[in-house]
Amino acid sequence: MTAALIIASGKTDGKKNFEPLKKTGTITAIKRLALLLQQAGIRRIVVVHDENMPVTKWVPSMNLTFLPSPSDSEMLDNIKTGLSYLQDKVSKVLISYVDVPLFSVDTVKALLAADADICIPSYHGRCGHPILLGVGQFPEILSYTGEKGLKGAIQSCQSAPEIIEVNDAGIVSDIQKGISYKRLLNEHDISHLRASFRLRIEKECPFYGPGPHLLLQLTEETGSLSEACRHMGISYSKGRKIISTMEQQMGSPMIQTQQGGRGGGYSHLTREAKDLIQCYDAFCTEAEDTLQKLFQKHFSSQFGKNKTES
Repeated sequence: MTAALIIASGKTDGKKNFEPLKKTGTITAIKRLALLLQQAGIRRIVVVHDENMPVTKWVPSMNLTFLPSPSDSEMLDNIKTGLSYLQDKVSKVLISYVDVPLFSVDTVKALLAADADICIPSYHGRCGHPILLGVGQFPEILSYTGEKGLKGAIQSCQSAPEIIEVNDAGIVSDIQKGISYKRLLNEHDISHLRASFRLRIEKECPFYGPGPHLLLQLTEETGSLSEACRHMGISYSKGRKIISTMEQQMGSPMIQTQQGGRGGGYSHLTREAKDLIQCYDAFCTEAEDTLQKLFQKHFSSQFGKNKTES
């Protein structure tokens, strides 16, 4: 599985603080970037953010995983935080900066299709973002202690980067550097009509969808419901209520918890919960493809092909 890592904070030479809340079009930069990554098919998105920022207000109900970092941390340290969290969960990570939110879905797909451990997009000879890293490169990035940031960490890797030429000015368009990025807004993928859906499962009431789905996944990964709630930016009481409703409607326990002991408490998913995750993933994958075809069928003639491409 490929995940995306959004870096929304961190100090670096020659750059102000990141601006995740800066408007790009009618939405914030971080919401635009998250929507773009989801449109490209990336389901696991992790955001490393300033611990003092109100993360749940940035992108509510988008089912992102949040990792707080100290306000004075370096950008590479935040990248390492994200890679450390993801290294045993995925095979590849797409690293993206919140100030570069205007690259295209086609660029993401080109990077994912390349057969290389490190892939960097290039536009007219200028390298940009996002950058794709295979999990095999994580140890070398994590062990780098030089002063050249991610560029230096990549240069220290044994695998040479593959440069992917793309026709996408968005990879080099920083929303803090001038106004040139504004020319890209009208043609950006997020500015076109597209179909989206949030599948919910219900019996007597709705009880399962993208939010509960992520909550179960994070609980299994962290071994803690409270830790899962923290990563999602929700209260423990809300998370406990979500699980309780799920168990009532399914008629079986979703989480088993071991209290105390020398190693402390621990939570893990029941067989029923794991089956629910698997079925939901499989259904959504097939439904997405069918939905986009139906959208093209019913909307393309009315609103124009150039505005309905997914």
